Amino acid sequence: MYDHYTGVGEVLAIHALDEAFGTLGRRILVKRGSLFTLDDVKNNNLIFVGSPSENLSLLDIPNMQEFVFQRVPAGPRQGDLSIVNKHPKAGEAGSYLASPSNVPLTEDYSVVGLVPGISGRYVMILAGTTTFGTQGAVEFVCRQESVEKLLHEIPGSGIGPLRPFEALVRVKIARGVPVGTELVSVRVR
Repeated sequence: MYDHYTGVGEVLAIHALDEAFGTLGRRILVKRGSLFTLDDVKNNNLIFVGSPSENLSLLDIPNMQEFVFQRVPAGPRQGDLSIVNKHPKAGEAGSYLASPSNVPLTEDYSVVGLVPGISGRYVMILAGTTTFGTQGAVEFVCRQESVEKLLHEIPGSGIGPLRPFEALVRVKIARGVPVGTELVSVRVR
């Protein structure tokens, strides 16, 4: 955790979000996590880019319940950041990790979540276990094709307001660049 550090994936992710909102005729206000206030949650819908391990403000607000970031407690990957699947369904793993640090990074996992905030507001969380996973999560929500796949998995998504959800996304990486995303699992809250 470095207050002065932002990964390249987060920087490119913010740029992608700015472009996506720009095409919709909307603007976004970008704030560092350390400048975030609880009034921001009360008065705005928010998008958090980056995992709770780096974005400590996420610890103070409603957060993910099904796909949770945790450090591996023991074993050869001890200390690595994982996404723990709190209620695995048939065929799903109990936790998901990026490629080991001793080999080139080719895979990461990220979460895309829309959770209730405060005062009828919403919080979107876009976060990977690495900076490239975070970039992949943002690219996932900025592509019409992947958003349509996600919405297809959320019952009633075409009727009324979107229900809160948590989604797990696999991110394929080549030479430090997310080159593909795949929806792994969705939980509707």
